Amino acid sequence: MQPFAEQGQYVNFLGAEGGHDMTQAARQAYGPQTYDRLKDLKNRYDSQNLFRLNHNIVPDPT
Repeated sequence: MQPFAEQGQYVNFLGAEGGHDMTQAARQAYGPQTYDRLKDLKNRYDSQNLFRLNHNIVPDPT
């Protein structure tokens, strides 16, 4: 089935691998376009990183 599987990761299982850079893992799981849109939303609505648990998208420093 591997040839038919989509590339990427399932976000809810990112912590299962352990030892990986979570920012890079989230970027890979969401894909570049979606990750960039989520990063823009994070910068706009949660720039203080209040919602930082789980698989966090870190806002740009202000």
